[in-house]
Amino acid sequence: MKNRITVRHGMLEDLVAYLAQSGWKLEDTKGKYEVLRARLPGRPQPLLVHDRTSGGCGYSIDERDMKVYRGWKRNRRKRGVDPSWPTEEERRKYWDGRRADGRKMS
Repeated sequence: MKNRITVRHGMLEDLVAYLAQSGWKLEDTKGKYEVLRARLPGRPQPLLVHDRTSGGCGYSIDERDMKVYRGWKRNRRKRGVDPSWPTEEERRKYWDGRRADGRKMS
């Protein structure tokens, strides 16, 4: 089952950076609601992040990936960034219409 709001708007880019730093390989997304797909070598299933804007706010991840999510939140806390809320810069980038990879949303 998916956790309803685990990654708030604007924080996806930081999650992508954390996964890349941790050895995850980013893959192309599949489907309308999938915004991130990453695979760790040696792990059979990918980490998936789904867009929840149509039914809520933020993004959701599968419950089986909560350990990865908690590690990301710990990493944000160690860097002095609020783990539960996006920074002003993250919010501004998101609301200006930029995707996690820096491209403008259409």
